[in-house]
Amino acid sequence: MMTLVVMGLAANVAADRVDPRTSTLWQLQSAAKCDDKTSPWRPWCYAGEVLSKGTFEELPKPRVLVGLTVELAYGKDVAAALRDKVTLAALAIDADGKVKLTSITPSSPDEKKQMAEAVANLTMVFKGKAKAAKLPGDLVTYLKTLKPAYTPTKSSNGWTWKGASDAMLRKVGPVWVVIEEPKKRDGLFATILTDAWE
Repeated sequence: MMTLVVMGLAANVAADRVDPRTSTLWQLQSAAKCDDKTSPWRPWCYAGEVLSKGTFEELPKPRVLVGLTVELAYGKDVAAALRDKVTLAALAIDADGKVKLTSITPSSPDEKKQMAEAVANLTMVFKGKAKAAKLPGDLVTYLKTLKPAYTPTKSSNGWTWKGASDAMLRKVGPVWVVIEEPKKRDGLFATILTDAWE
């Protein structure tokens, strides 16, 4: 009995030492139901596993990667965020290796419809059910106007840069993942990205 109590205390101490970012990414894996192959949230497993499975890859040639961002407040319901806090996002990369991640939000009913179409098509790519995501023409035109602004630093397992948020870029399987932590340190933004769009 004493052994169980001691082990429990040790486990609690270990849990207390886990930083909020790591804890939230663990919660993301749970909310995405990564063990369930039929889960509609499985694409988010790439982001949830970025610390354990993320690797360094050379940046793609000048390109815009497109994907989805979820806003995760520390200590809040991650499953609810997957339902209510997902937006379209794009990472612009130029010939000099500069980058910038942009959240794309609709400003009209027509744009909202286009965004919903883009999200659905991108999700099919992240699920491995489509080779490329077909994006609305107006969105493609907008993506071509995005300009990188930050020079990332290369490390052995990824890229980092400082802008409005502290950002980390790694690759998990076929998907690029960006984790951003705002200066307030009250949450993070997890983004999954692909270059497979047209």
